[in-house]
Amino acid sequence: MSEKQLERILQEQWLEDGERLKALLGGEGLSGHLGATLDGRSFLPYRPQSSVAELNVDHSQLPVPTEAIRNMRFHGDEWLHDPAVRGWVYGRSADTRAFSWADHMAAAGPEAWYVYTDRRMAVVVDSAVRTQRDEHADSVAEQQESEQSGGFGRLLGKARSAASAISGAAESVKGRAKASVVTLWECPVSEIVNSRLVPKGRTAQGYDVMVQEFHDGSVLEIRADSA
Repeated sequence: MSEKQLERILQEQWLEDGERLKALLGGEGLSGHLGATLDGRSFLPYRPQSSVAELNVDHSQLPVPTEAIRNMRFHGDEWLHDPAVRGWVYGRSADTRAFSWADHMAAAGPEAWYVYTDRRMAVVVDSAVRTQRDEHADSVAEQQESEQSGGFGRLLGKARSAASAISGAAESVKGRAKASVVTLWECPVSEIVNSRLVPKGRTAQGYDVMVQEFHDGSVLEIRADSA
């Protein structure tokens, strides 16, 4: 799915009345692995630390980071000069907003799109990459959650939210599936302390990076233009 196609779908099906799209990052040239610095320890590629949706995604499409980046032989934001690295997350705990975002970005790999509006930020994918098994799991979880209360119910709700479909399943139109998107994760912008687009890297021009800091102290940085 191209950026123009996804933007059209978001405008038609996903955005709420009056909601304004501010950033849409993904697709060719803006995919890649995520790195992480968790409680002072850095590693790449980042692997999900929590339950995530089961997706039909070919992660072998992602380029391989250079040896220097894989072995952490770089300083500061030099990872930006490796086109195989899409972004970086920082935090003291994996139980934070930035790492929750990274879980779903990493799970979706080359199919992950970062969406940022004046109301929320989200990770979305083409509904075609969703597995039937995962859709069934969502249905079961919803039913169980409605019958539960207390801590166990909240845990089920958390698991379900990791794979909730805002737009629902694709509809059939004249025998052909209507394009739609699935929201893997989202949070309101009220959770963000600071959001800015800044140039980073070790060149005079630099690369544009979306930097978002959350109330829980975690930070995400995602590439906004191609290396």
